[in-house]
This record gives sequence, structure tokens and C-alpha cells, in this order.
Amino acid sequence: MSIGQQITAVQVDADGGGSQPPSSPPSQPEFAELAKLRAELAKLRAELAKLRDELALRDLALDGIQTTFVIADRTTPEPTVVYCNKKAADMLDMSRTEVIGKDITVFRRHNATSQPDFRRDYDTLASGQKIAYEYEDKRTDGSTYWRGVTVLPIFDSEGVLTRSVAMGADITAKREAALAQKALQDQLVVELKERERMAVELNLAQKLESVGRLASGIAHEINTPIQYIGDCIHFLMSGYADINQILEGWQGFLVSPPENAQIDSLRIRSDELAEKFELAFLRTEIPKAFERMSEGVARVSNIVNAMKEFAHPDVAEHNASDINRAIRSTLIVATNVYKLVARVHTEFEEIPDVVCNIGELNQVFLNLVVNSAHAIEDAGHDVSTGRIDISTAKIDDAVIIRVGDNGCGIPAENLSKLFDPFFTTKDVGRGTGQGLAIARSIVVDKHGGDLSVSSTVGVGTVFTLTLPVGGARGAQA
Repeated sequence: MSIGQQITAVQVDADGGGSQPPSSPPSQPEFAELAKLRAELAKLRAELAKLRDELALRDLALDGIQTTFVIADRTTPEPTVVYCNKKAADMLDMSRTEVIGKDITVFRRHNATSQPDFRRDYDTLASGQKIAYEYEDKRTDGSTYWRGVTVLPIFDSEGVLTRSVAMGADITAKREAALAQKALQDQLVVELKERERMAVELNLAQKLESVGRLASGIAHEINTPIQYIGDCIHFLMSGYADINQILEGWQGFLVSPPENAQIDSLRIRSDELAEKFELAFLRTEIPKAFERMSEGVARVSNIVNAMKEFAHPDVAEHNASDINRAIRSTLIVATNVYKLVARVHTEFEEIPDVVCNIGELNQVFLNLVVNSAHAIEDAGHDVSTGRIDISTAKIDDAVIIRVGDNGCGIPAENLSKLFDPFFTTKDVGRGTGQGLAIARSIVVDKHGGDLSVSSTVGVGTVFTLTLPVGGARGAQA
């Protein structure tokens, strides 16, 4: 009996197909060879069983996930499915064995408008890159959905692309959530823009309120020097006419002197003209009139310059500005607000220029001065007892501005609400509740500074502004 026949007999016996002994017993070497073959066969069977268990475990694991898992052969012109999990087969209403061996496009058979470019996909995968794409597809029931797929390359030992693994999922809900989130983000952008627009309008309203509050006072401040300039001009015109009369009289004497004129007679006539037209008075008062006119022009010029500096056009860029000078300009502009209720005491130290939008800070200074004047007036003070104290100093890398008064003070329960928009304790017509809210936004949000307040009822209030010398960007750095 040949070795091959003996192996067959061993296999049949191992498989339980029969137990007929060979016609003649094998020799000792043959028996040893058969035993060896039987052991190797048992080992192969054990390894095969283990491999089957592992493949079953793989299938069980991959079939339990909600992601489609497909392995395709990339050595063919059009990739062919060599493995898929149950989720992938169920998507096609097919069994796993029905799917294996089919063209990979079977998974996109309902999507006629978008087919993959296998040549481009192959080049991408061969370079070691993954492919990720989304497309709209149809289910077997005709409903549409969005699918997301990621494809990864598999290389053989020589680095040649042989397989690809595609993992896909229904991303309809994810896309809808993303679209809903984008819609919310777009809505948020719209709301933020609307908020910015409202902030600009509120800021403008506050400026208009300030201009309206100061307009009559500024007009009065300018009108007063203009009025006495006008009075001086009228006086000078009248004085010129009188002096002209005197000069004409003297010129007449010189051109046609009286016969036998005597010096004493001419002197008497000259004195009569001087007395008639008040020459001595004119010689004294005309220089004073010129001085008053000069002072009036200078005062008007100061007010106009202060207004120009106060109304510094708002620009996006922040520039280095003199805070002390800005406060002085604001005090000139606001003179009519406080001049009847308080005296202003200033204590300005030498401080560096601050990178800021000086027009916006002028608005803050004006608001604080006006609030102090109103508080002093409410406390019953007048110009002899009312007091507004303004000081500046430099501490480390910041400039500190304090605006204090001896007004009525702010109750403790109102201090926490003081910077809230539209909160006000003033009577209608004296405030809208926007001033301090806008002031805090300007100082804190736009300049990286701080605005705080301390107050005692019946004693007074102090506002403290802290501005970084380098501006908002310097503060962040």
C-alpha cells in the first residue's frame, strides 16, 4: 500500500468515514510517518477552527456596528467587493454572499448623478492618502438621505495598493444638525450686527443728548463775548465820529485861521471841541474797548477750539492723546452746566499720552461732569459751596482720572445698577439712563480700562477711570 493511500485512509478514519484496516499492517517507518501526518493534520484543523472562530468574531463585531464596512479589490479596473459587513448588505436588501463579488458601485446604484472616479481614487489611495466624501443617495424604498464615506488604502508587502477599506454612515441627521447650527450661527451674526447697530444708535443718541443739553449753554457762552464785542464796535464807531469832528475842526483852523488869530484863542476853541466830543474820555476808553474786543475774540476762539477738540471725529484707529488737555476742553464746553452750582478744582499731574479714541473719552468726561453738576444741584448747593474735583495721575502703566463732587450721593442699593442701560434716578428730561452704560462700554470694552464708583449719601460721589497708557491692545498684551 502506498503512502498516499495510507494518508487517505488516515483522513477517512479521522473524518469518521470508516475504520477498515489496511490489507496489511504498515511497517514501523510508515507508521511513524502516518502518525506525523495525522498530528500535522490535527494541527491544521485546530488552526482552521481557530481562524474560523476569529473570522466569525470579526463578522460578529463588524455586523454589530452601525457603520457600513466594505473591503474592495483595487487590482481590477473597477473595484470589486471582497468583504462587507451585515449593515452594508442590509442597506442593499441583499445578503453578504450576494454582495461579495459585485462591483463597488452597487452601493451607489441609486445615485445616478454622482459616480466615483475610480482612476482618480486609485491615484489618491496609492499615494497613501485617504478619501472622504459626502453624497446624496436613495434608499431602496425611494427615500433620499445623505451618506458620508471614508476610504483607506491597504498595501501589500511590496507597497502596491491591493485593497481599500470603505467605512460609511448615514449622516443626514448630522448634516441637518450642522445646517441648524449654521442657521443659528447666522442668526447670531445677524443679532450681533443688530446689537452693534443699536449700540451705535444709542451712542449717537447719547451724543445728541449731550449736544442738546449743551447747545443753549454754549450759545450763551459765545453770545456774551460776542455781545460786548458788538458793544465795543458800536462805541468805537461813535468815538471815531466824535474824533473825526475834532480833527475836522482843527483842520479848519489850520487851513483858514481867523484874522489876527491869537494862540490863546485857538487853544480855547480847541479845548471847546475836545470838551464837546469828550476827547479825554475817548482816549481813555478806546484802548480799553480794543482790549475787551481782544478778550472777547480770544474767549470765543477758546470755546470754538474746545468744541472742535470735544467733538473730535470718531475713528476706528486709536491715537496717542493728551488726557489733561481733553478734560480742559470738556470743562470749557460744559461751563454753562456747572458754573451756577459749583466751582471746578483741577489737579493735573504730568502724565503720558494715552492711546485712545479721544472723542469717545470726551463724551465720558462730559457725562461725569454733568452728573456731578446735577448731584450738586440736587443737594441744594450753589457756586459758593458746590465743588467738583478732577485729578489725573499715573500709576504703573495706567493713567488714573478721578471726578468727584460733594453732591447728594448715590444710595447703596443703586450702586450695583448704576451702569445698567436705561437705569436712571433723574427726573424725565434730565437723563435717559444711557450715559453711564455707554461710558462704561467706552472705557472697559473699547479701551481695556476700568470705571468704578464710590459714593456716600449726603457726602458725595467719586468716579475713577483707569486707562492703560498703551490702549486696549497694550492692556491685553
